[in-house]
Amino acid sequence: MRAFALALPILIAAATARAELGSHGHVVNAVAFAPDGRIALSASWDNTVALWDLATGAELRELDGHGQSVNALAVSPDGTRFASASWDRTVRLWDLASGAPLEVLSGHSEAVYGVAYSPDGSRLVTASWDYTLKLWDLASGRAVRDFIGHEANVMAAQFSPDGARILSASYDRTLRLWNTGTGAELKVLRGHANSVNDVAVLPDGQTALSASTDRSLRLWDLAAGTEIARLDGHGAFVTCVAVSPDGGQALSGDGDGALIVWDLAARRPLRLLTGSEGAVWDVAISPDGARALSGGADHKVRYWDLASGTEIAF
Repeated sequence: MRAFALALPILIAAATARAELGSHGHVVNAVAFAPDGRIALSASWDNTVALWDLATGAELRELDGHGQSVNALAVSPDGTRFASASWDRTVRLWDLASGAPLEVLSGHSEAVYGVAYSPDGSRLVTASWDYTLKLWDLASGRAVRDFIGHEANVMAAQFSPDGARILSASYDRTLRLWNTGTGAELKVLRGHANSVNDVAVLPDGQTALSASTDRSLRLWDLAAGTEIARLDGHGAFVTCVAVSPDGGQALSGDGDGALIVWDLAARRPLRLLTGSEGAVWDVAISPDGARALSGGADHKVRYWDLASGTEIAF
């Protein structure tokens, strides 16, 4: 990591505050903000989901229900519900305010590794190691469409801002763009030299950012299906990426524990966030774009100020 820091023209922030938000009994796989920015969610290999009060740092509740590791989280746009995806092949829906379990969605034949709400909150897309995606109608609780085409584990999926398209990322080294309404494959985006682990669609709906085991992030033109730029800077496989609400910045994490804040307009790194011990497995940026969450192999949920690059203490 020292050589990595010296090689990059970025600011290394002195993370003096080490009071992490909280911790799980095992690896933290996923983190998310509620839409109001006041509650954080985390999910872990310990089979639980935890909710945190970001004003005080207190754990609000710990939720059990999954039979195996919880891999991904998504909060509904109206902030009333959230979804958790698991190795147990299910997705569970929960009431955010009370923590009450609402429904179990079953249908995938392997682990579910990605989950996202549609912009109107009426549908859910899931990504699975069975090589498929499923579209769920939440009014009925049924899968209404399968998306078939990937040739390996599907790691993540996101809706476009208008909900008309879905973009997925896979171990088969591709991203695929789908028509939400018909399930048709619209584009196959190729360029990564290894598995694609995560993807974020920018607010313009025309651009996306992907993270790969090849140690790079790639910026894509979705209409053309072509690569716009390659962002290098990580010294290990890139596990996760999130984009700020205004599309101006991104945050990515890697297998060595590095977090990099990127200026997407300039396509350059801004600062390195240090403090994580071991791989970072997920990141999220707050609705106001000022703060971030990360979770990883050190079992901790960390809460960051993006402008300074320091952990927020309680």
